[in-house]
Amino acid sequence: MANSKAPTKSVVKTDAAPEKSLTTKASHGSPYQLDPAQVERAATALVSHMKKHAETKEEEAKTKNLAADGDEPDTEDQPIFLNVTTKKHIQDSNKLRPDKITLPHPIQGTEVRICIFTKDPQRAYKDLVAHDAFPEALRAKVGRVLGVDKLKKRYKAYEQKRQLLGEYDLFMVDDRVTKVVADFLGKVFYKGKSKRPIPIRLTAGARVEKDKKPEKVVGTPQGVAREIESALNATYISMSESANTSIKIGKLSMTPQQLKENTEAVVAKVAEKFVPQGWRGIRSLHIKGPSTKALPIWLADELWTDETQVLSQPWKPTITDGGKSSDKKRKWEEWEDELLDDDEAAERRAALKPKQKQKQKAKKEPGDKEQGLISREKRRKMKREALESVQTPLIAG
Repeated sequence: MANSKAPTKSVVKTDAAPEKSLTTKASHGSPYQLDPAQVERAATALVSHMKKHAETKEEEAKTKNLAADGDEPDTEDQPIFLNVTTKKHIQDSNKLRPDKITLPHPIQGTEVRICIFTKDPQRAYKDLVAHDAFPEALRAKVGRVLGVDKLKKRYKAYEQKRQLLGEYDLFMVDDRVTKVVADFLGKVFYKGKSKRPIPIRLTAGARVEKDKKPEKVVGTPQGVAREIESALNATYISMSESANTSIKIGKLSMTPQQLKENTEAVVAKVAEKFVPQGWRGIRSLHIKGPSTKALPIWLADELWTDETQVLSQPWKPTITDGGKSSDKKRKWEEWEDELLDDDEAAERRAALKPKQKQKQKAKKEPGDKEQGLISREKRRKMKREALESVQTPLIAG
């Protein structure tokens, strides 16, 4: 692709492929884009490494546990993440409602267990899930429907909330009570991002009449089922108030082609909606497992978006006298002495000695009358003598 300015190329060397640029500029549309071949190469290498590590771990476990039966344990389906590093810190605070990005290949498995937090009364939503029109396969995944009042009564203690967190794989919440549920569950659920309740519309499919309050509306079985299925077929992003955000894009059981397609879908949405200045605000993109090194799939050819942010000369601290700044000045002088040779340092100290002696002498010498430096006792004596010298009363009786 033609380009007037050749970018600085960042390369990754592999045994199977020659050097390849990780920054690709398009001739039209967005100034940057992903290289599908590089994404697939990184996904292939990552999946191969994670599977090999899992097999080694299983063999070591078999060797240590001699009493284990002959059946091979199932390999844990570990998640795979996309790391997005931006050139500036994201200014938006963490949201209680994560944003949804639909994936070509869903991450959630068929055996996922779901708990739904609903608006009261919870019986209306339990009946909705148990309705014949609600898909049977989806009903098997919904393990529990819990209203706000029942949630507050049964899960008051910290350990009870921890137990609830471990019982289910995925949590969903009625979007009308997201704030109430978040305030009650607190950091147990919202400190991390892996199991934050996903907001869904439990009013989906229902017609809201003018004289009926939206808070009392209950959706249809078909509408709510579509909402749950849409949530299962997506990944969720909460942009941290930092320069680095991780997004779950796949799992170990997926093929490199599936991971590539999921990555492209997520990156396109992130660059379009969540990062200021789009591609120009992104510094790097990597994919990684829970405990693996990050493999680069895209690197920016410049580290800043504004030329005014680049200093033309090395930064120096401001040095002023008085207060705490004097301590900084003293440390700065000590650092300068360390950089000087022994002879130069000796000359500098010799030059400073007369000035230091003069300052000490000025402090010890008493002040004279011309400079107005009069002691307290002498001032009181002069005032008393002046009052006694006055013969005539100042105020007539």
